[in-house]
Amino acid sequence: MGLSSIALDIMLAALPDIGRAMRSTAPNLAQLTVGIFLAGASVSAFLIGPVADAYGRRLPILAGLTLFVVASLIAPFMQSMEMMLSLRLMQGIGVGTTRLSQAMLRDHYSGSEMAEAMSLSLMAFLILPVLAPLIGQGILMVAGWQAIFLTMASLGLAVLVWAWCRLPETLATENRRSLNFRSIWTGLAIIAQDRNAIGYGLAAMFLLGALYGFIATAQPVYGEAFGLGGFFAFAMAATAIVQSGSAFVCSVVIRRFGAPVIGLIALSAYVGIAAVLVLMFTLGILPFWIFLVLITAMMAMFTWADATLGALSMTNLGQVAGTAASAFGAVQAFGATLLGSLIGQSYDGTPGTLIWGSLILGILSLLAILWARRAPSSG
Repeated sequence: MGLSSIALDIMLAALPDIGRAMRSTAPNLAQLTVGIFLAGASVSAFLIGPVADAYGRRLPILAGLTLFVVASLIAPFMQSMEMMLSLRLMQGIGVGTTRLSQAMLRDHYSGSEMAEAMSLSLMAFLILPVLAPLIGQGILMVAGWQAIFLTMASLGLAVLVWAWCRLPETLATENRRSLNFRSIWTGLAIIAQDRNAIGYGLAAMFLLGALYGFIATAQPVYGEAFGLGGFFAFAMAATAIVQSGSAFVCSVVIRRFGAPVIGLIALSAYVGIAAVLVLMFTLGILPFWIFLVLITAMMAMFTWADATLGALSMTNLGQVAGTAASAFGAVQAFGATLLGSLIGQSYDGTPGTLIWGSLILGILSLLAILWARRAPSSG
């Protein structure tokens, strides 16, 4: 899943250059390269789950990585924004298959154990946003935006080779389901009837929408609204370093207090910090250093919540883990893409839309898990 983070973050610094190269007249059109990528990932996630429950996790991931590499190699030669968006869509479809990593974790763990495993995996996943914007900015200093896509192709190929050689199949043969309409419908029905799954799944979608909004507006907010220019990558790196460290802390506290408690505490803190940001912005007393400290603390709490919500949504769904991972991945990615794109397209030259969007989506996420906590859990 780290490849998805790289594909999003490494090109943030290049968005203005891509917009100019494609002769885009809309000021936020280049940001659609982020949204269309995420939309492709959501479509892929929806389709791949039943296939993974029938034939295993490994083969779909290898096929998706291959598509990602091919799209990344073609993208530098595009001459129009429409063609560029088409290639970004293909990249998203390819990398969306890595959503099956959640199903692979569920094949071995559940509940708080799965949340602990996810928090540890987030340590590696979250360090990539530290490197990706810096790498992207460095590439732009010595080459054009086209080189960024060639870098993505190289990294994708490296992951593909590693997966081919080292990634095991985690779905036992006796646990595989037939691939037909009835089997798919039955799996989706099991998910739809689980209040715990729906509540935590919706909570994750709202929170993911806030993250996508942050990604879509990071370059203009840091670089333009606060005047950092190309140094915005260092600000994002500071936030990501704290997030990575908080993921390790999360794995420790989950072991002691359990995923449900930690998820609720983290999300409540996220909403509280977002409220402080909104208040200070409204009063006109939000200098950059305070914004950076608070947004970093808020994203650290996002890390805690993200590690728990995904695991808790799949607590009762071990028998349909692939279908569940894909269904949640599709709904969450599609809904989060719409919400994040709304935040990105509403950018008005200030951090206002980002922090207001974070507060509203955080409240909706908190309400969703309060509703889910009323449901019994059999995990």
